[in-house]
Amino acid sequence: MIRYLVLFVALFQLMACDNLAQDTEKPVNKRAQTYSYSCIDSGVAAKPISRKLEKAGDLIRNLGVSRKSITDSVQTAYGLMFHQQMVQEGEFKMVNDAALKTKLTKVMNDLLSVREDPSHIQYAIYALKDTMINAFTFGGRIYVTSGMLEKCKGKDDLLYAIIGHEIGHSEMGHIKSTIQEMELSTKVFGEQTGATVFELKKFLTASFNQKNELEADYYGINLTNELGYDVCTAVSFWKEMASHENRYNELEDFFRTHPFSSLRAECLMNHIRTNFGKDCGLDKKQLLPQVVK
Repeated sequence: MIRYLVLFVALFQLMACDNLAQDTEKPVNKRAQTYSYSCIDSGVAAKPISRKLEKAGDLIRNLGVSRKSITDSVQTAYGLMFHQQMVQEGEFKMVNDAALKTKLTKVMNDLLSVREDPSHIQYAIYALKDTMINAFTFGGRIYVTSGMLEKCKGKDDLLYAIIGHEIGHSEMGHIKSTIQEMELSTKVFGEQTGATVFELKKFLTASFNQKNELEADYYGINLTNELGYDVCTAVSFWKEMASHENRYNELEDFFRTHPFSSLRAECLMNHIRTNFGKDCGLDKKQLLPQVVK
């Protein structure tokens, strides 16, 4: 009972605080001087209540599980266990194509080679048989679906940006926070219910992770630019994806882990212009979402 009380007291204190820092820009590295999040200020994730919940989540995670305990080797081990379990249970169907595997590995290694202050996470990359346009990562394991690969066909610039984004999630510490939550849910609710509660928590607080998605976008774009590839292809990709999405509305935004693609394209376009002096030539008015009340 005490541990529950501690968690709720911490949450209450943080929610009651009205002067939490709200950084919209911060220095990141030598290549890109700033990461700006002002482009999603119109969304739910930027509202004061969302920012307070994000701060509360950070505090509760750190009270329950030390961030320092989630080392690079721990993340790598989680990634291996996750991969083995998904394969054994038949959840993942791999694309058996040696040439594709070689290409994806080269793209990943090229991106890893230009990181600043690189982690010691052990990376591996796989192509999955899945028509959904998607890519994701956990513990250094990167997965790109056949649907995403089809979108990247003949567009190596875009493929570099997509895989760079997944590397960004690990290098920026987002996966570390996820593992903290997993371990905390197991501590509080036990082995049998921990995973279920964790998934529920991720679903209910999905919108509070949109900032992480932008950080990973920016990180991937920085690496892609460093390698000399056309970063504007990523802006075009998200603009195209926006044409297939619903119009912006706050209810849907609350349950999204990713910003609306229209906002994402705008954010990337601004980042590229500000940090690399490149104009992707897209009409900003076309990128802004139409708000549904």
